[in-house]
Amino acid sequence: MQRVPGGGQAALTELWQQRWPSCPPVGYKLRDPYRGVWVRFHSLPGSKRYAEDESEYTVVLERYNTVLDELFADADVYVITPLWTTGTCQRDQGR
Repeated sequence: MQRVPGGGQAALTELWQQRWPSCPPVGYKLRDPYRGVWVRFHSLPGSKRYAEDESEYTVVLERYNTVLDELFADADVYVITPLWTTGTCQRDQGR
C-alpha cells in the first residue's frame, strides 16, 4: 500500500473532479448521479454486511481480492479508505 503524500492529495482531488464532477469524493454518493455505472459487491454470503469472526474476514478478503484481480489486472489502482477512530481528534479537544 502506498500513501498519497500531501501534494498527491491535490492531484487525487483533481482526478476525482475530472472523473466524477457531479459528486463530492464520498463513495456512497456516487449511486444517484452515476446510477448507470454504480455497482455493489456483496462481501459475505447471504448479503451479510459485516464480518463477525476470522473465517468471515477471510471470506471478505478473498472476495475483495478476486474482484480487484478481475477488474484491475496490470493497472494502477487508487484505493481510498476512510479513517475511523474512537478517540477524540486533537482539534476537538478543549471544546
